[in-house]
Amino acid sequence: MAIEKASIIPFFNRFSHWFSVGIGTSVMSLMMLSKGSSVDTLGLITALYSIFIVIFEFPSGIISDIVGQKTVYQFSLIIAIVGYTILFFSNSIVTLFVGFAMYGVSRAFSSGSIEALFINKYIKDHGKENLHKFLSILNAGEILGLSMGALTGGVIPMVWEKYFPGRNRYNGNLTAQILILFFIFICTLIVVKEPANTTKTNKRLGKYVKESLNTVVNSRNIILLIVGTMIWGFCFNAIELYWQPKMSWILKGETKTWIFGVINSGYFLASLVGVGIINLILRKKSDKSNWLLFMGRIITGALIIVLSFQARLFSFATIYLLLFMVNGMLSIPEGTLLNSVIPDEKRSSLLSLSSLMMQFGGIIGSLVYSLLVGMIKISGIWILSGIVFGLSSCIFLRIKKEE
Repeated sequence: MAIEKASIIPFFNRFSHWFSVGIGTSVMSLMMLSKGSSVDTLGLITALYSIFIVIFEFPSGIISDIVGQKTVYQFSLIIAIVGYTILFFSNSIVTLFVGFAMYGVSRAFSSGSIEALFINKYIKDHGKENLHKFLSILNAGEILGLSMGALTGGVIPMVWEKYFPGRNRYNGNLTAQILILFFIFICTLIVVKEPANTTKTNKRLGKYVKESLNTVVNSRNIILLIVGTMIWGFCFNAIELYWQPKMSWILKGETKTWIFGVINSGYFLASLVGVGIINLILRKKSDKSNWLLFMGRIITGALIIVLSFQARLFSFATIYLLLFMVNGMLSIPEGTLLNSVIPDEKRSSLLSLSSLMMQFGGIIGSLVYSLLVGMIKISGIWILSGIVFGLSSCIFLRIKKEE
């Protein structure tokens, strides 16, 4: 019961934060296409967004450790609101670039900040033995928020178009996101408490960066896990970028946005099912995380390749949901491994570094896919990413148990 009580505020925060994100995921590419982008420039916009995350990701984690994780998280919410407001008024590729750049800065400052505060408090109160259970609760909040947000995001354009005919049908999604983020800001200000003995440090920024990087260099496990995260960003960016255009081709149009919402919501629910399955497995094989990740990445890579050949709605949706169920399974052992080897006082900075490398992988993917999509089409892009993801399974065979 103590663990459940300790999880209420973290769960609610993760749910509401990712609910706002989910409202945009169902129609993100369609929104960009309606506001000045083309299929060829989708990857470039995503790459720019990721570049801003890369620039600010690691420094934001260090700043979180220095000035306080709650403060940095609230700052990220303000920047996100500004970014969404710019996108609301966007009608050209230039303003899309600006809006997504602001959103990238926000994502950088939000990752590794509030989560690190929650994780540190849990470890202090309950130890690391059941950390995978707490991470599962955080993950469940994120997935449920994304799922319900995605479902809502698919319906909003139709409602908005009914009441505001002639206006951009995706402005309703942006309006909802702005209002929810403002609500989260107020709740965080009032409810989330940053402990007086938090892991803030008075060290100079340069020295702290050096110490954090030395921590990574001296741990082969951290290096391998971060490389695995980067490859995830490279491969799954292909799915995130092109599943909506692929669905539009299958459906012969994008008017039925509720279908995008249902499938995107189902993707997050499938991830939640994956989290439940992996927790049952970890009860009996908690020391086999590296082998689970090895097998899981091979299966996931194969599913991405199979997805590339689907041309009908039912088969596409089935493989798509199965793919993200397996991906949800992998997130828990990978997150548990990473958090178990990270020192508490460096948690924000090193979680941000891991997220940075994921975004860096996404940038590489966006640029590569933008160059190749005209030649090998979306199916070819997915075959490439599936092969790379399957091969990355070998990384986890080299992870050794910490002494």
